[in-house]
Amino acid sequence: MKKISTLGGFLVGCLLVLLLTMPSLIRLHELETGAATAASQQAAQMPQGEEISLVPADYQPTGAQRIAYDPAAAKPTPDGKVLKIGMLQMMDHPSLDDIRYGLIDQLAARGYINGINIEIDYKNGQNDQNSMKSIADQFMAEKKDLLIGIATPAAQALMNASAGTTPVIFAGISDPVGAGLANSLNAPGKPVTGATMQAQDKATLELIKQIMPGVTTIGVLYNTSEQNAAQQVATIRKLAPEVGFELKEMTITSTNDLKQVAEQLASEVKVIYLPQDNTIAGAMDTLIPVTNAKGVPVFPTVDAQVQQGGLATMGVNQYMWGADSGTALADVIEGEDPSTYAVKITTTANYFINSDAAAALGLQLPAEIAQDALDMAPSKQTQAAN
Repeated sequence: MKKISTLGGFLVGCLLVLLLTMPSLIRLHELETGAATAASQQAAQMPQGEEISLVPADYQPTGAQRIAYDPAAAKPTPDGKVLKIGMLQMMDHPSLDDIRYGLIDQLAARGYINGINIEIDYKNGQNDQNSMKSIADQFMAEKKDLLIGIATPAAQALMNASAGTTPVIFAGISDPVGAGLANSLNAPGKPVTGATMQAQDKATLELIKQIMPGVTTIGVLYNTSEQNAAQQVATIRKLAPEVGFELKEMTITSTNDLKQVAEQLASEVKVIYLPQDNTIAGAMDTLIPVTNAKGVPVFPTVDAQVQQGGLATMGVNQYMWGADSGTALADVIEGEDPSTYAVKITTTANYFINSDAAAALGLQLPAEIAQDALDMAPSKQTQAAN
């Protein structure tokens, strides 16, 4: 009987110990299973798919190293779903294409890869306001998670259509404040942000002085409806006297009057400077024959226009400009508030020349410029390809 009482006491003691330690055991189990569940949920969140490349496999940016990334390093998106992104580009143009490619590559380098965890719906507005508005409205009807506007009219169309309900990231815009896309570069004040550039106008004016030392008046040609161009011309007016130039400005309202206005301007000046103007950028094949016939060199703002017949420029690298917008988009995906996200400012720039254009104009480029610049001449590009 005494043995039974002793055994009973032992069992009661064990039961008491078990009762006292039970909460800790339950908590430990919850932590272990919770960690396993979280890990499995994170794995389940990673969408399964294959990359759908929107950048040509053989693409190499001018003046920059192409951004490398690993499709296997795609990240889980915050909500564990494939993010739907509407991308609207104003028009077909090599500079805007470079911006788009830089944005997509940088986004992929941050772990957001088309076809795996994001779905980019790319549309081209063909330089038509009605088309851009229609595409923007379509993106909203399809409930895109994020919007990308490449060039001012495209970004404006997306901002107007979204009315503050969907974040808009802009690219290729030199004056987002003047375009009404942001209240300021430091604090956009609306869910619209991206990357702008540090203009190289003074450097290009100085480049003109080096190449054309006897010139005192330069022509400036731009479209009055291009906000980027108007803002840049206002800056050039202030800078030109510092370098020793007077300006003669002429404007167009569309490509229809470009040939006539260009002929008049080229008859009155020895050099023409082009601000960043998408309308003229899309009509270089109309402009250059006119200016070449008059023996007047054209100094554009971007490298692609140098390749299309311009003589030289100090220009912001378009690919890296797009990459900065890609950084902004990745940061917004990861939780940054676009209304308070400071607009990035791209500073990467290169000297660009076109030796074919120089030969056609009978000009000799200074050796110190030629040796440091990237030659965009079509003949040089063909030699490099071969």
